[in-house]
Amino acid sequence: MRRWHFAKNRMFGGQGPILDLLRRRNGITQMVNSARNQVLNYKIKTLHVVLLCGVLMLQAPSGLAQSLSFDDQVEQILENHPRIEAAKQTVKSLEEGLRVSQKSWFPGLSVTGNQAKEDRNNVSGTDDVHIKSNELKLTLTQPVYHFGSKSAATQISRLSLAQAEKTLELTRQSLILEIGAAQMGVSTAIEKLRYAKRSLTNLQKQTKLEGIRVKSGAGVSTDVLQAKVQLAGAKARLVAAEGQLNTQENRYLAVFGELQNEFLKSRKLRLPAEDLPEDVEEALEIARKNNFQLQTLEDAVSLSKASLSQIKADQIWPKIDFTVDKSFKENVGGTRGKAQEYVAKLQFTYNFNLGFSAVNNIDAARANYLAAQKQLDDARRLIDEAVRNAFVAYKQALQNAILLREQADLSKAFLELARKERKLGKRSLLEILSGETAEINSRSDSAEADGARVTSALALLSAMGVLMPKHLALD
Repeated sequence: MRRWHFAKNRMFGGQGPILDLLRRRNGITQMVNSARNQVLNYKIKTLHVVLLCGVLMLQAPSGLAQSLSFDDQVEQILENHPRIEAAKQTVKSLEEGLRVSQKSWFPGLSVTGNQAKEDRNNVSGTDDVHIKSNELKLTLTQPVYHFGSKSAATQISRLSLAQAEKTLELTRQSLILEIGAAQMGVSTAIEKLRYAKRSLTNLQKQTKLEGIRVKSGAGVSTDVLQAKVQLAGAKARLVAAEGQLNTQENRYLAVFGELQNEFLKSRKLRLPAEDLPEDVEEALEIARKNNFQLQTLEDAVSLSKASLSQIKADQIWPKIDFTVDKSFKENVGGTRGKAQEYVAKLQFTYNFNLGFSAVNNIDAARANYLAAQKQLDDARRLIDEAVRNAFVAYKQALQNAILLREQADLSKAFLELARKERKLGKRSLLEILSGETAEINSRSDSAEADGARVTSALALLSAMGVLMPKHLALD
């Protein structure tokens, strides 16, 4: 009995060290698992960071474009567009050409050198000469008087530069108009698509309700068919609106390029009413003073006149120059030894074609001058017509926008009242569906008229020659 009790005590008392070992092993296992989990979490976090950096790098350009304001977009387009860059390079080229023409009065230095072998068979009594000769000649030519040829060339370069600068401004105005038209086009298309989707949703809901009424015996099957007819029409309008949006987005992408901003697409432009003329006469007066197309054609007339003066000077009159020659000779002309020559002279040069081609050149230049004048006269009439048409289009767009907005408000009021009367049994489903169609169509027409109002105003300012980036302000 005592032995058993002792054995029992030994057995149960010996579990202390074993339990300690088990606890220690479990603690070590937990520590290992914890460390393993920490390493795994670190790897996962590192992978997430790498992926996030990759995504941010891929989205960096678009993120930059999304962060730009509309004014920044316009500024960058007008600064970096390929057409603007091309016009700037043309201006730069003509600036260099003007500097060249202005430096034509500077003296010119020509250097001529030769090395030859001379064999001279002299008359009897004089030894023949067989020697190698060397000669270096420096000629300094200072233009004195060219009867207006060089002055005309400088004037031509200056006028060409002025014409290129006006062409640059004309290019900038055309881009401003394109930006405005693209912005209004895509925003109007988005609004029309929103109306088309809303109309389709309402008709689907109405068709479903009528189907339920027919099944319950409270409706008429012809009403369901009529609702499906209207529903098919709404789907067609939705497809048309989506197609119009795709087209306008293509135009928007062509104008804005990488600077397109999805958030700003739906924003419309404010009407630049403060700079619009009160009547057509005011518009014509401003256009005749500021239209860059007219100004470039006026420069073309001046250019052709200066060209006529230059051709007369070159073809009829001589050129008078002062020249200085300095020659270094060795064994030249059969004379052994070195020699130097110095000659200063005032000379004139006259080139005359015996076929009297000078007369033909002058007649051709005079014909070009008259042609430029006629083109300017025709352009004045065409620009007057363009300004008048732009003014009429703007006024019509204003009236259409007002009338169509009123129509849309009336259609909405009628539809709301008709729906109430429909619940009371005073209106047929056909009247409700017709009102629904009329309301969405009037909303779409009003949105389009509102866009045409702003676009026509920008076109009028462009025809007048006063369109500027400040006129592209978001509403």
